[in-house]
Amino acid sequence: MEYQYIMGGIPASVLGFVLLYRSKGVKKSNESWENMGDEVVQISEQVLCQSENATNADIIIVGAGVAGSALAYTLGKDGRRVHVIERDLTLPDRIVGELLQPGGYLKLIELGLEDCVEEIDAQQVFGYALYKNGRSTKLSYPLQNFDQDVAGRSFHNGRFIQRMREKAASLPNVRLEEGTVTSVLEVKGTIKGVQYKTKIGQQLTACAPLTIVCDGCFSNLRRSLCNPKVDIPSFFVPLILENCELPYPNHGHVILADPSPILFHRISSSQIRCLVDIPDQNLPSISNGEMAKYLKTVVASQIPQELREHLFLQLTENIRTMPNRSMPAAPHPTPGALLLGDAFNMRHPLTGGGMTVALSDIVVLRNLLRPLHDLSDAFSLCKYLESFYTLRKPVAFTINALAGALYKVFSASTDPARNEMRQACFDYLSLGGVFSNGPIALLSGLNPRPLNLVLHFFAVAIFGVGRLIVPFPSIPRFLIGARMISLVYRTPLERVRNDEQFRRDRQCKRGLDLASPAQLLQRARDPGVSGLDSEQRTEAEVPICPEERRSTGMKKTKESRENVRDEVVKSSEQVLCQSENATNTDIIIVGAGVAGSALAYTLGKDGRRVHVIERDLTLPDRIVGELLQPGGYLKLIELGLEDCVEEIDAQRVFGYALYKNGKSTKLSYPLQNFDQDVAGRSFHNGRFIQRMREKAASLPNVRLEEGTVTSLLEVEGTVKGVQYKTKIGQELTTYAPLTIVCDGCFSNLRRSLCNPKVKIMFQLGNKNFFLNFVDRFLNVDCELPYPNHGHVILADPSPILFYRISSSEIRCLVDIPGQKLPSISNGEMANYLKTVVAPQDNQELLYVFQTPQELRDAFDFAINKGNIRTMPNRSMPAAPYPTPGALLLGDAFNMRHPLTGGGMTVALSDIVVLRNLLRPFHDLSNVYSLCKYLESFYTLRKPVASTINTLAGALYKVFSASTDPARNEMREACFDYLTLGGVFSNGPIALLLSKSSSIEIGSPFLCGGYLWHQPLNSSISFNSTHVDWSTHVDWS
Repeated sequence: MEYQYIMGGIPASVLGFVLLYRSKGVKKSNESWENMGDEVVQISEQVLCQSENATNADIIIVGAGVAGSALAYTLGKDGRRVHVIERDLTLPDRIVGELLQPGGYLKLIELGLEDCVEEIDAQQVFGYALYKNGRSTKLSYPLQNFDQDVAGRSFHNGRFIQRMREKAASLPNVRLEEGTVTSVLEVKGTIKGVQYKTKIGQQLTACAPLTIVCDGCFSNLRRSLCNPKVDIPSFFVPLILENCELPYPNHGHVILADPSPILFHRISSSQIRCLVDIPDQNLPSISNGEMAKYLKTVVASQIPQELREHLFLQLTENIRTMPNRSMPAAPHPTPGALLLGDAFNMRHPLTGGGMTVALSDIVVLRNLLRPLHDLSDAFSLCKYLESFYTLRKPVAFTINALAGALYKVFSASTDPARNEMRQACFDYLSLGGVFSNGPIALLSGLNPRPLNLVLHFFAVAIFGVGRLIVPFPSIPRFLIGARMISLVYRTPLERVRNDEQFRRDRQCKRGLDLASPAQLLQRARDPGVSGLDSEQRTEAEVPICPEERRSTGMKKTKESRENVRDEVVKSSEQVLCQSENATNTDIIIVGAGVAGSALAYTLGKDGRRVHVIERDLTLPDRIVGELLQPGGYLKLIELGLEDCVEEIDAQRVFGYALYKNGKSTKLSYPLQNFDQDVAGRSFHNGRFIQRMREKAASLPNVRLEEGTVTSLLEVEGTVKGVQYKTKIGQELTTYAPLTIVCDGCFSNLRRSLCNPKVKIMFQLGNKNFFLNFVDRFLNVDCELPYPNHGHVILADPSPILFYRISSSEIRCLVDIPGQKLPSISNGEMANYLKTVVAPQDNQELLYVFQTPQELRDAFDFAINKGNIRTMPNRSMPAAPYPTPGALLLGDAFNMRHPLTGGGMTVALSDIVVLRNLLRPFHDLSNVYSLCKYLESFYTLRKPVASTINTLAGALYKVFSASTDPARNEMREACFDYLTLGGVFSNGPIALLLSKSSSIEIGSPFLCGGYLWHQPLNSSISFNSTHVDWSTHVDWS
């Protein structure tokens, strides 16, 4: 009987299994064709990447030239598994890439590759010799502050590349393979790897989370990864001169020949490379002998006598040419892929800057990739690596712009203005000292500051104009001088405009905001994100600093007294932090002003548990912080706080009106390309802050508490929290992994977190510091001459500001230098305001000079009303000490003169940067790693902060009256320049809007044009007064 049951059960089980399978099949058949397509794609992905596990590659590098080899070694040294595919691994025979500037050599040292210039007969280079019309000048690199070994290097390019390939291949995790990559593997918009053909013709596929294309100027892969606009302005004819000496040993030689430059530099102990540049349209034929004839008749007569015979000897050998390519960086950010080297960006090889740019890019990319353990999320990685394009700009822009500009300036022309510019450049550099050190430092990559580049070009142009019009000025000479100034705009500044336009175009295509720099970091630290918690990570995954090891008692007990002391420290930490779990706080924010309130809402909206401690939660009564520029309003929109300017009687601001000596001009913000709602806003500062506090407190995970923070809790160099006193006098302690100090200009906590060099603004050209104070008035029932515009009066001794802060009130801020500050108590201040600022007597002469007629009665009424008070205008550069567990923000961190009303814009921009950096972090407990990571905050904030800070200080100096005739001329020139309108006012006013490049700062002031001045170092000097624009800007 049991046997029958068993025999019957077998077919029944089989039948049930078949029915179950068919039911699943029917269910699957009802799914959409799109899901079926996804399954096919998934299967095809698995098939395509079947070799991925075999290769075990984290990164594929296409090309093993200078960029590819250096990158392979750098990433391999960091523990990455790298697969390099190079078309030809034999010794390369290339013409260019033979000169490495000192800035590039410093990058080589940083990458640990400096020994690659040894044993290849490389020659040290200490500068350049410049020749024109039989005259010569020597330009040495400014290497005084560097080690003795730091200099340029010139060598055979092939030998250098082979040394780097050998070094990369010596790492066990770097695989160097000869093969030709035919295409990238793209699946649903993501690059999964490459297809390539081996040396023996076998077709293979290699897969990796990230593919970096470095296959040089002839790249066949870049078309899908960028918008390649390759330009060929000229050709090089390369020659090798044997067994001869250069007139200036260990120097490159540049001959300003006709039609274009000729270069000489030693590439070995017995060989000198000669590169003859020939414009594209003039290229003679090689086959019919025209080229040899051209070199003998046109070129030979223009080179130094010592080299002429050796040049003739080389003309009997095979002559070849090489196109000089130029291509701006215009990438399409693509998940899974990145471009680097000449495949990504090229410039004219005149200045020998290509390798310096490539090595600098590798340093930036290495630093970005270092914190990432897992690269598998291609979309997040692509978003994160967009910051690469910003961080590379200072070096890349400076060298690229200089190469293109110098080629145009050094080439002969039929245009008299260009020839004058060429002569002016040679004479300017021949002056030596600071006149040559600045440009040569830019060329060598030792001082890659774009602003300095623009300043030096303007200085050369104005130097040239001075040569033209002194001592016999004439109308034709003035016209040539004007053309020279316009050439400067079209030469280095053209790249600025193109670069900014590309940035905006790329932003529009993505439909995203620009700032989003670190979308992957938490996923990289916690592979899979949803997988391991921070406590489950191994020590290998998250490095622990020695200090952290001691504080957690990880050393063995047998390490005696020091270990006992560490246990005591550990115990005290546990006692101190006993309330940490109770508060459940991720971040403590000290201060609930503009920065603190906006930050609290922003982090709270992202799910952080935030504890805000503010000294006084009543309605603030502050004078400044009442004008929000349009750029700040855009940041407010980005943070979701734009409704905070509603219901507080805020007034729209569309620009400025500028007054001087009875004349006025209206400067409107260039808002044509923005939504109708975008404009500046002016309001009562207290009302604005209260709205933001209410919005922050409305979030359940944000706790707003009134109390005075007395100190930071610091344990072994790490900030663990704060001690504070409540409103009723109770002493409390609160803890969090991160404390952000935003307690304003009077901060009592910043001294341990930065080097606070607070300045009360001073007059330029005088060693005595001036205190500047602002008097407060509320002017009722009056109208401004230009509605919805701020009004700036260029008064004597310093500016006066008017702007509406409500529908019935106008704020007037009278700036008074400190040494002239009248007393308020004895009535001197009221008398000063009536007689100097708005004089009663002699109205016809003085009245229009200081204040507009329409505001006179209201101004007098406010003075008679009394209650006058003063406020110092502080300036403090950002000089942080990166401290584990703490960060500074707002006026506690960085201040500038309030003339331009840029403080809130800087603070809100900083909050956007910080929010995007913190977003990927789910766990902030590893304070040392977090501190190191947040150092990028100081770089990413610079474009906005440097522009606004520099402009505020510069405009205050320019807009203040002076006994120095040069400064007064500068003041008049600035007013007249802005009065021209159009492009002349749009650029400067866009800087106030904070949507333009900081590089444009120099142009409005330098284009006063008719001021006589000479450049000194990185400053511009007007007579004896130094107006130092460049030292305020460290552009990024």
